[in-house]
Amino acid sequence: MPGTRQELHGISDEVLYELQALFGSAQVLRDEVQGPTQGTLRWPQKMACIDAFTIHARSLEAFVWGKPSKHHPNDALAIDFFDAGEWETIRERVQRSALDDLRDRAGHEVAHLSYKRVDKTEDVRRWKFDVIAGVIGNAFRLFLENVNPDLLCDGFEERLRASWPTYLNLPIAMSFPPDCDTTPAITAASQSLQNVSQLHQATLEEMLPRDRPKLDPST
Repeated sequence: MPGTRQELHGISDEVLYELQALFGSAQVLRDEVQGPTQGTLRWPQKMACIDAFTIHARSLEAFVWGKPSKHHPNDALAIDFFDAGEWETIRERVQRSALDDLRDRAGHEVAHLSYKRVDKTEDVRRWKFDVIAGVIGNAFRLFLENVNPDLLCDGFEERLRASWPTYLNLPIAMSFPPDCDTTPAITAASQSLQNVSQLHQATLEEMLPRDRPKLDPST
Protein backbone atom coordinates (compact mmCIF):
# COMPACT_ATOMS: atom_id res chain seq x y z
CA MET A 1 0.00 0.00 0.00
CA PRO A 2 1.20 3.58 -0.56
CA GLY A 3 3.44 4.78 2.25
CA THR A 4 3.49 8.04 4.15
CA ARG A 5 5.76 10.84 2.98
CA GLN A 6 8.29 9.77 5.62
CA GLU A 7 8.12 6.13 4.49
CA LEU A 8 8.53 7.09 0.83
CA HIS A 9 11.53 9.23 1.73
CA GLY A 10 13.04 6.27 3.59
CA ILE A 11 12.31 3.58 1.00
CA SER A 12 13.75 5.75 -1.77
CA ASP A 13 17.17 5.29 -0.18
CA GLU A 14 16.69 1.51 -0.49
CA VAL A 15 15.63 1.93 -4.12
CA LEU A 16 18.80 3.92 -4.72
CA TYR A 17 20.86 1.14 -3.13
CA GLU A 18 19.28 -1.41 -5.49
CA LEU A 19 20.06 0.81 -8.49
CA GLN A 20 23.64 1.46 -7.45
CA ALA A 21 24.18 -2.27 -6.89
CA LEU A 22 22.60 -3.09 -10.26
CA PHE A 23 24.73 -0.66 -12.27
CA GLY A 24 27.81 -1.40 -10.20
CA SER A 25 27.60 -5.16 -10.79
CA ALA A 26 26.90 -4.55 -14.49
CA GLN A 27 30.09 -2.49 -14.69
CA VAL A 28 32.12 -5.27 -13.06
CA LEU A 29 30.74 -7.78 -15.57
CA ARG A 30 31.35 -5.39 -18.46
CA ASP A 31 34.99 -5.00 -17.42
CA GLU A 32 35.31 -8.77 -17.11
CA VAL A 33 33.89 -9.42 -20.59
CA GLN A 34 35.58 -6.67 -22.60
CA GLY A 35 37.15 -4.09 -20.32
CA PRO A 36 40.70 -3.34 -19.21
CA THR A 37 40.58 -6.18 -16.65
CA GLN A 38 39.08 -8.69 -19.11
CA GLY A 39 39.19 -12.28 -17.91
CA THR A 40 40.75 -11.56 -14.52
CA LEU A 41 37.69 -11.94 -12.28
CA ARG A 42 37.90 -15.13 -10.26
CA TRP A 43 35.06 -17.64 -10.63
CA PRO A 44 33.46 -17.10 -7.17
CA GLN A 45 33.37 -13.34 -7.62
CA LYS A 46 32.04 -13.58 -11.18
CA MET A 47 29.22 -15.95 -10.23
CA ALA A 48 28.35 -13.84 -7.19
CA CYS A 49 28.26 -10.75 -9.40
CA ILE A 50 25.91 -12.40 -11.90
CA ASP A 51 23.63 -13.60 -9.08
CA ALA A 52 23.64 -10.18 -7.42
CA PHE A 53 22.85 -8.45 -10.70
CA THR A 54 19.86 -10.69 -11.42
CA ILE A 55 18.39 -10.36 -7.93
CA HIS A 56 18.71 -6.55 -7.96
CA ALA A 57 17.22 -6.46 -11.46
CA ARG A 58 14.28 -8.58 -10.34
CA SER A 59 13.64 -6.32 -7.34
CA LEU A 60 13.72 -3.18 -9.49
CA GLU A 61 11.54 -4.69 -12.23
CA ALA A 62 8.95 -5.51 -9.57
CA PHE A 63 9.22 -1.97 -8.16
CA VAL A 64 8.68 -0.33 -11.55
CA TRP A 65 6.04 -2.66 -13.02
CA GLY A 66 4.59 -4.40 -9.99
CA LYS A 67 1.05 -4.21 -8.66
CA PRO A 68 -0.16 -4.24 -5.04
CA SER A 69 -0.35 -7.79 -3.72
CA LYS A 70 -2.15 -9.15 -0.67
CA HIS A 71 0.65 -11.72 -0.38
CA HIS A 72 3.31 -8.99 -0.10
CA PRO A 73 1.46 -5.94 1.27
CA ASN A 74 4.66 -4.25 2.46
CA ASP A 75 6.44 -4.29 -0.91
CA ALA A 76 7.30 -0.82 -2.16
CA LEU A 77 6.19 0.09 -5.68
CA ALA A 78 6.84 3.02 -7.98
CA ILE A 79 3.09 3.71 -8.12
CA ASP A 80 3.28 4.65 -4.41
CA PHE A 81 5.05 7.88 -5.42
CA PHE A 82 2.32 9.02 -7.83
CA ASP A 83 -1.39 9.72 -8.02
CA ALA A 84 -3.60 6.80 -8.97
CA GLY A 85 -2.99 5.72 -12.57
CA GLU A 86 -0.25 8.29 -13.22
CA TRP A 87 2.81 6.03 -13.13
CA GLU A 88 1.06 3.25 -15.07
CA THR A 89 0.60 5.70 -17.95
CA ILE A 90 4.16 7.03 -17.76
CA ARG A 91 5.86 3.62 -17.75
CA GLU A 92 4.09 2.57 -20.96
CA ARG A 93 6.75 4.63 -22.77
CA VAL A 94 9.44 2.10 -21.79
CA GLN A 95 10.19 -0.75 -24.19
CA ARG A 96 10.47 -3.58 -21.69
CA SER A 97 10.36 -6.77 -23.80
CA ALA A 98 13.92 -7.63 -22.69
CA LEU A 99 12.55 -8.10 -19.17
CA ASP A 100 9.69 -10.44 -20.07
CA ASP A 101 11.38 -13.54 -18.64
CA LEU A 102 13.43 -11.80 -15.95
CA ARG A 103 11.31 -12.70 -12.93
CA ASP A 104 10.93 -16.32 -13.97
CA ARG A 105 14.60 -16.80 -14.82
CA ALA A 106 15.86 -15.06 -11.69
CA GLY A 107 13.52 -17.25 -9.69
CA HIS A 108 14.57 -20.66 -10.96
CA GLU A 109 18.18 -19.86 -11.93
CA VAL A 110 19.18 -17.91 -8.82
CA ALA A 111 16.61 -17.61 -6.02
CA HIS A 112 15.33 -21.22 -6.11
CA LEU A 113 17.17 -24.49 -6.66
CA SER A 114 14.84 -25.55 -9.46
CA TYR A 115 14.80 -28.52 -11.84
CA LYS A 116 14.26 -25.92 -14.58
CA ARG A 117 18.03 -25.37 -14.43
CA VAL A 118 18.76 -28.89 -15.65
CA ASP A 119 20.10 -29.39 -19.18
CA LYS A 120 20.20 -25.69 -20.01
CA THR A 121 23.03 -24.80 -22.37
CA GLU A 122 25.46 -21.99 -21.65
CA ASP A 123 23.86 -19.88 -24.39
CA VAL A 124 20.46 -20.18 -22.75
CA ARG A 125 21.92 -19.29 -19.35
CA ARG A 126 23.48 -16.08 -20.62
CA TRP A 127 22.23 -12.79 -19.20
CA LYS A 128 22.10 -9.66 -21.39
CA PHE A 129 23.06 -7.58 -18.40
CA ASP A 130 23.66 -4.32 -20.28
CA VAL A 131 20.30 -4.59 -22.06
CA ILE A 132 18.48 -5.35 -18.81
CA ALA A 133 20.22 -2.51 -16.97
CA GLY A 134 19.45 -0.18 -19.88
CA VAL A 135 15.71 -0.89 -19.77
CA ILE A 136 15.59 -0.34 -16.02
CA GLY A 137 17.71 2.80 -16.39
CA ASN A 138 15.34 4.29 -18.96
CA ALA A 139 12.41 3.57 -16.64
CA PHE A 140 14.13 5.48 -13.86
CA ARG A 141 14.87 8.38 -16.20
CA LEU A 142 11.11 8.75 -16.51
CA PHE A 143 10.72 8.25 -12.77
CA LEU A 144 13.14 11.12 -12.09
CA GLU A 145 11.44 13.38 -14.63
CA ASN A 146 7.99 12.93 -13.07
CA VAL A 147 8.34 12.18 -9.36
CA ASN A 148 8.02 14.85 -6.68
CA PRO A 149 11.66 15.25 -5.54
CA ASP A 150 10.49 16.05 -2.02
CA LEU A 151 9.50 12.37 -1.68
CA LEU A 152 13.07 11.19 -2.35
CA CYS A 153 16.03 10.88 -0.02
CA ASP A 154 18.74 13.53 -0.03
CA GLY A 155 20.85 13.50 -3.18
CA PHE A 156 18.81 10.73 -4.85
CA GLU A 157 19.10 12.10 -8.38
CA GLU A 158 22.73 13.15 -8.13
CA ARG A 159 23.82 9.81 -6.69
CA LEU A 160 21.82 7.85 -9.24
CA ARG A 161 23.20 9.82 -12.19
CA ALA A 162 26.71 9.16 -10.87
CA SER A 163 26.00 5.41 -10.77
CA TRP A 164 24.42 4.56 -14.12
CA PRO A 165 26.04 4.57 -17.61
CA THR A 166 26.76 8.05 -18.93
CA TYR A 167 24.45 7.68 -21.94
CA LEU A 168 21.47 7.76 -19.57
CA ASN A 169 22.40 11.34 -18.70
CA LEU A 170 22.02 12.50 -22.31
CA PRO A 171 19.12 14.92 -22.98
CA ILE A 172 17.38 12.50 -25.34
CA ALA A 173 16.46 9.01 -24.15
CA MET A 174 18.10 6.24 -26.13
CA SER A 175 17.33 2.56 -26.67
CA PHE A 176 20.79 1.42 -25.78
CA PRO A 177 22.57 -0.92 -25.68
CA PRO A 178 21.08 -2.58 -28.78
CA ASP A 179 19.33 -5.93 -28.42
CA CYS A 180 19.39 -7.29 -31.94
CA ASP A 181 21.08 -9.87 -34.18
CA THR A 182 23.30 -7.37 -36.00
CA THR A 183 24.81 -5.99 -32.78
CA PRO A 184 24.91 -8.78 -30.20
CA ALA A 185 24.48 -7.84 -26.56
CA ILE A 186 27.31 -8.28 -24.07
CA THR A 187 26.44 -11.30 -21.94
CA ALA A 188 27.59 -13.37 -18.97
CA ALA A 189 26.49 -16.86 -17.94
CA SER A 190 26.41 -18.65 -14.60
CA GLN A 191 28.01 -22.09 -14.67
CA SER A 192 29.65 -24.61 -12.38
CA LEU A 193 33.44 -24.61 -12.14
CA GLN A 194 35.21 -27.48 -13.90
CA ASN A 195 38.79 -26.64 -12.93
CA VAL A 196 38.62 -26.71 -9.12
CA SER A 197 42.30 -25.75 -8.88
CA GLN A 198 41.06 -22.18 -9.22
CA LEU A 199 39.43 -22.44 -5.80
CA HIS A 200 41.08 -21.77 -2.46
CA GLN A 201 40.04 -23.96 0.45
CA ALA A 202 40.06 -22.09 3.74
CA THR A 203 42.13 -23.66 6.49
CA LEU A 204 40.86 -23.97 10.05
CA GLU A 205 43.32 -21.30 11.13
CA GLU A 206 41.98 -18.87 8.52
CA MET A 207 38.44 -19.36 9.73
CA LEU A 208 39.21 -18.51 13.36
CA PRO A 209 38.94 -14.85 14.45
CA ARG A 210 42.33 -13.14 14.38
CA ASP A 211 41.62 -11.33 17.65
CA ARG A 212 40.58 -14.47 19.55
CA PRO A 213 42.01 -14.89 23.06
CA LYS A 214 45.29 -16.80 23.08
CA LEU A 215 45.33 -20.04 25.03
CA ASP A 216 47.85 -20.35 27.84
CA PRO A 217 49.77 -23.59 27.11
CA SER A 218 50.67 -23.90 30.81
CA THR A 219 47.04 -24.42 31.86
